[in-house]
Amino acid sequence: MNCLAIEQSDGILVVDCGTSFPHDDLGVDVLHPDFSWLAENVERLRGVVITHGHEDHIGALPFLLDELDVPVWGPAHALALARRRLKERGFGEDELRLREVSVGTRFDVGPFQVEPIRVSHSIIEATALAIRTNAGIVLHTGDFHMDPSPPDGEPTDVARLEALGDEGVTLLLSDSTNIDVPERSPMSERHVGETLARLVSEAPARAFVVMFASNVQRLRLLGDIAQKAGRKISLFGRSLNTQVEIATRLGHLQWPSNLLVAAEDAESVPRDQLLVLAGGSQAEPNSAMRRLASNTHQHLKIADGDSVFFSSRVIPGNERVAFDMMCDLLRLGARVHTRVTDPGVHTSGHASRSEQRRMLELIRPRAFVPVHGTLHHLLRHADLARELGVDQVLVTENGTAVAYDAERGLRHDGGFPHGKVPIAMGGEPLSAEVLKRRADLGRGGVAVVSVALDADERAVAPPAVTTRGIPAVDDDPAALRSVAHRVAETLARRRPRRLELEEELRRAARRALVELSGTRPQIEILIVRV
Repeated sequence: MNCLAIEQSDGILVVDCGTSFPHDDLGVDVLHPDFSWLAENVERLRGVVITHGHEDHIGALPFLLDELDVPVWGPAHALALARRRLKERGFGEDELRLREVSVGTRFDVGPFQVEPIRVSHSIIEATALAIRTNAGIVLHTGDFHMDPSPPDGEPTDVARLEALGDEGVTLLLSDSTNIDVPERSPMSERHVGETLARLVSEAPARAFVVMFASNVQRLRLLGDIAQKAGRKISLFGRSLNTQVEIATRLGHLQWPSNLLVAAEDAESVPRDQLLVLAGGSQAEPNSAMRRLASNTHQHLKIADGDSVFFSSRVIPGNERVAFDMMCDLLRLGARVHTRVTDPGVHTSGHASRSEQRRMLELIRPRAFVPVHGTLHHLLRHADLARELGVDQVLVTENGTAVAYDAERGLRHDGGFPHGKVPIAMGGEPLSAEVLKRRADLGRGGVAVVSVALDADERAVAPPAVTTRGIPAVDDDPAALRSVAHRVAETLARRRPRRLELEEELRRAARRALVELSGTRPQIEILIVRV
């Protein structure tokens, strides 16, 4: 998730405000940045500028704007997506301070002057930002690559970047994601379209394209492919439907009205006349593709001979669940195509090392800070900048401030509050203690022990025990009676005030459960006094 604050004496500007997603299954929906530093400095916060519309750049706006009332500038496409997210969170139209900007047009955010510059990426209307500050121009590349012929006809504006380099850039902040990829694949987005056109035309039955929903350029290509192949398109996934709706409204997508078939009607289309576009390339638990692969989707079942094309990459960390999903598809009889079997089925939206080199050569900055990537990626990008003669290079991670001035140059400048705030499925933040409890429950299960006592703390009925997630105990009447018996014995021989009653009963139940199952579950004691 991307969220950068640029501060000078008379104001603060925020670049991007995104979410990320959890790697575990503790009921966390999304993670957003800790905004406490911005809240502490809200009187100097002038606004937020968005580079493009990916969730890791716009997804946290509702959470920020819940806390702080600030204006947001960005491209039309990014703001349309942000508006949808904000309204889903209960914002009214009159509460939104969204200000559309165009490339090549400068605008002021308090004391900062900002100029968006067109860059190519795997989403339309992506921009770099030239930010004029008291210390000179700060250029933030956003996410970019240098595909010379993107389907939207908007390649990276190399001439403008070079002109800024000639003018003099004080500080460059540049995308490090693909530093380990030496050269950009010869496959441009148009080449991907050609590969998909061939694969779809050869598919003997249904064709499924699994993709990142935000790649409107690819959606445009797939619309053409479907029409040439004589297939109808059906969209499976909420994000895909949102992206198609917004791109159509903004004029970026012009599919004929009879091209789309609703998901609930897809089963009725002849198999060799249907192209399904599905979200869920990372095997997210509730995604359309995950449900299709597990044969649990309510509208369509994958059948023997169907073809599935993963026009996407597996994000590091998601390999196991993604390959498990592919294996499920193979078990259903699908023909699965990936970047391994068909290299042209996808191309990255991020700059390779050679393109990052080109950016550094165009800008020739006085100072350089790599952004977007793990520490490994940042360090390698920093080494590249040094190789190209940039004298001042600094690597920093979240929570460490970077300062620059002409006299002392680039340096670390202390820390500040930071971190990730987990948001539950229902929209509420989750504390560290709640997450720990959820992890403990998942690790060992839970037992609930209920006892009814009179005024003298004598049992008036046998203890009741219920369990969830405890091996050798769940649904085993004999095991449950054994635990209840141990609790009853403890009550019968209890010496008052030796231990708190609740703790004494918890220890007795835990000893019994450890003997039965070998695990140490969470134990809740419910005492009813009658």
